[in-house]
Amino acid sequence: MSPAVVLGLTVVLCAWLIRRLGRIGSRERGLPPGPPTLPLIGNLHQFPTAFAHAKFTEWAKLYGDIVSAKLGPRTVIVLSSPSLVRECIDLRSATTSDRPSLHILELLYDDNEDLVLARYGPTWKALRRAAHDILSREACMKHLPIQHAEASQLMYDLLERPEGLYTHIYRYSASVILSVVAGIRSPQFEGTIVEDFDHLIRRVEYLLRPGGSPPVDLFPPLKYIPSRFAPWKTETKELRAKEEKLFFGILDHCVDRIKRDRRNGCFLEYVLDHQSYYGLDYRKMAYLGGILLIAGADTTAVFLRWFVACMLTHPDIQRRAQQEIDEIVGLDKSPELNDIEKLPYLQAIIKEVHRFRPVTPTAMPHVTTADERVGEFLIPKGATIFMNVWAIYHHLDYFDNPEVFDPERYMRSELGNKPGVDTTGLRNDLGFGGGRRICPGSNLASNSIFLNTMNLLWAFNLLPGKDEITGEPVSIDLNSFTGGLVAVPPPFPCEIIPRSEAKASMIREQFTAASPTFELFEQHIFSREA
Repeated sequence: MSPAVVLGLTVVLCAWLIRRLGRIGSRERGLPPGPPTLPLIGNLHQFPTAFAHAKFTEWAKLYGDIVSAKLGPRTVIVLSSPSLVRECIDLRSATTSDRPSLHILELLYDDNEDLVLARYGPTWKALRRAAHDILSREACMKHLPIQHAEASQLMYDLLERPEGLYTHIYRYSASVILSVVAGIRSPQFEGTIVEDFDHLIRRVEYLLRPGGSPPVDLFPPLKYIPSRFAPWKTETKELRAKEEKLFFGILDHCVDRIKRDRRNGCFLEYVLDHQSYYGLDYRKMAYLGGILLIAGADTTAVFLRWFVACMLTHPDIQRRAQQEIDEIVGLDKSPELNDIEKLPYLQAIIKEVHRFRPVTPTAMPHVTTADERVGEFLIPKGATIFMNVWAIYHHLDYFDNPEVFDPERYMRSELGNKPGVDTTGLRNDLGFGGGRRICPGSNLASNSIFLNTMNLLWAFNLLPGKDEITGEPVSIDLNSFTGGLVAVPPPFPCEIIPRSEAKASMIREQFTAASPTFELFEQHIFSREA
């Protein structure tokens, strides 16, 4: 081959390669509109590493309710209207129920062990079927005794140590899910497995959030950086060991309890009895229990913290809700779960907290397993889809004054929407996700929310804490919260005062009366060293 031919082929090859590389990061024909891209990186330089909902909402205002962004060769789709969520996530769930493939998850877990983040397939289906069987609406009625008992301790803890609001709420939420899943309760936060789970959740969430670790999935050669130059690899290894110790320790505890004929009807006992039916090996059972604990402990606690913050900043709303509870429940008894059906204003408050400060502002991302078309736009196979729950719940087309905390909107309409607007796809539970990946624990979480919001308002006056120097009430910033996957409000000072001595006496009596229920889950307290 002559030098001229070789040179010509080289020039053609280089031109082809430059053209191909130049297309990486570009928005392909048919994709929804979005921010301008740069060669190779697309919108990587603009993609949020914190408070993703804020950037996504900004894009929605500029480009519309369906937006695309490019992260190198990968496509991200952001949905900011309820009708689009219904169309893409609910009605097309057969092809939009996958999760992103993340190298971090491959290091943390084996073969899709994480129910929440597992890829869509046989393993996830088996895990999901098991979780649904124990967390269905009917099954959750069996868990009410321990939820009532734990709620009585939360009231008692707030009565005796009101300064510990944050940890008391988390202890409640974690102990309920521990009892339901593993038959173990935690009577305190400090120095227990509950505190271990809290630390574990924070570390895992940080690694998984955008910017929490290098973009290995976009630049695969980063996988081969030696651990001594890659702190995230050491962190992942430590987290994996911590999770294995906790998850296997909990399942071993259940096995030991069964051997001693000391069953208490928890989820893991049921799964162990039906292991062959679900097709789960010992490791997958351990991780199913552990992931349910992580997912269930955090979200309910965060909602209750937002609820208290909203009551502190809106005393008139708090007083009206207390008046409704007093009229319906009465003064000589505490609330029961079925009382919530007769408390429309409290129901409106709960819906408004979900709308005003959704716990997961962008929900968990979905991934498409086939090309889909929505109107004129293409959503390609392998695209990551975000439900921008924040934007939907703060959308001026659907809600009057969406930045104002106003439960009255839910007294006027079931969905809190403006009159006359098309509410296709609008749900009060968008924060629980959608399609086939909707949270399986939503029934258990809702029962906890109903019980504790009633209890808190029935039992206590919630007042802003006072500055130690000036003695003036400390203002609470409802716009201050963490920017990760879960929107957690920072600790805030709060005065929690029993509404009467009679109510304080009832709280102490109910906590004492809960002892037989507690004992069923305290055959011996699970050791964090197990």
